[in-house]
Parts: sequence; C-alpha cells; structure tokens
Amino acid sequence: MALGYLIRCQNMDSNLVAGSALMASPAVLKATASTIGLAKTGTAIGALNGAAQANATAAWVGLGSMNLGMFLMGTLPVVGGLLILNWLSGPDHGSPILDPYEDAWKEYEALYELEELKKKVEKDPDHTVRTKNRASSLGQLESQFQALEVEHDLYLLKKQIGMM
Repeated sequence: MALGYLIRCQNMDSNLVAGSALMASPAVLKATASTIGLAKTGTAIGALNGAAQANATAAWVGLGSMNLGMFLMGTLPVVGGLLILNWLSGPDHGSPILDPYEDAWKEYEALYELEELKKKVEKDPDHTVRTKNRASSLGQLESQFQALEVEHDLYLLKKQIGMM
C-alpha cells in the first residue's frame, strides 16, 4: 500500500514525499510492531495492551532500547513536518515577497537597453523627441517608449512622402 503511494508520487517533490512518510511513520511502526513484533518475553506485541504494548512497541522500534524507540517515534513526525514546511515554502524560501530593489533594478535594465538601442539608431538632426515626465514604473517606461517609436515612425513616413 505505502509502496504504491510512493510510486504514484514520483512526480512530486522528494521533501513532500519523505515528509508525508515520516509524518505517518509512528502509526505505520505501531501497526507493524503489532503485526509481526515480539516482546522480550516472546509474547506477540499485538496480544498486549495498554502500557505494556506501548513499551514493547517502543523497544521493538528502538531495536531493544525503549528510549531510542520512543525518541524515534516522537522525532520522525517532527522531521516530516519540517520537510513538508520546507516544500511549502518553495525553492526561493528566505527571499522577501516584495523586493524594494526589484523595480528599481528592472527600470535600470530597461534604461540601459534603451541607451543601447539609441546607439544603434541613426540620428536625424532635424527630429528630436523628448518625454515631458519621468516614468515611475516599468510599465510607464514601456508605454513611453512605444509612443516614441510610433512618433518616430510617423516622422520617417512623413519624411519619405515629402511632407517634411
């Protein structure tokens, strides 16, 4: 049953699969110990009940050490929960959701690209285009650039027709 679940989860992230398995591990370990485990006395763990069954299960899980078994059965779900939280936080955990420098950097990159484009464009001394206001966002900068392109194309068309 658990193997089929893991096979279906091949496409899922390993943190999610491992975390889910570790979260379910105490129940799986208890069921396994009740089914096939034997206490030190030779009695089947499934035949015991109460504290005797809990102690025998812990000793069975801890390979003879009840303290190790209790530690493992308490720790494995915590580790599983941490793995699931790691999966939930995504690949770029630790980075702020809103980066105050991201917009400034994008604007800088756009201005740099614009300057590079200006170097490649043939300049006409008769035609000068300037914007009246400074763009406050990347979207405004892009719309201003598109408006300048349209104005420049119209200028070239008028020049070809002979209107200028």
